[in-house]
Amino acid sequence: MPGLFNKKDFRDNCGFGLVANTHGIKSHKVITTSVDALISMTHRGGVGSDGKTGDGCGLLFDIDHSYFKNKILKEQNLDIGDHFAIGQLFFTKKLKSITSKLEEILNKESLTLVATREVPVQKEILGKIALDCLPNIYQLFIKISSSFDV
Repeated sequence: MPGLFNKKDFRDNCGFGLVANTHGIKSHKVITTSVDALISMTHRGGVGSDGKTGDGCGLLFDIDHSYFKNKILKEQNLDIGDHFAIGQLFFTKKLKSITSKLEEILNKESLTLVATREVPVQKEILGKIALDCLPNIYQLFIKISSSFDV
């Protein structure tokens, strides 16, 4: 069965890193190793002139639905169930200004906005360049409406 990574296909590439458990086992070590890999790539211009602002590189991994379900339950005392999608929204205004429009669009697609949260940001670690253009970051928790026709 072909996998995501095959050692014989490895090629050197300055600017891309792949860290994975080739057996499909979730592990915190994959995350810490990935962060170490990102840190070691500053030579490719991944840090701005303020010495703190990055170029937007990051990590991509599966969504841990149980983490977000528990997070919303803890923060908002709301049980969103086991089946939901998460949208990430980067927006310069407050979410309230477009919530009704979002709900209207989702309803047309037989979807329901069940929860939102503003993503916490540690602003004290950001560089001036990032702070000057930092948007509000929101997560939208979306479920299939009861009227959804499969």
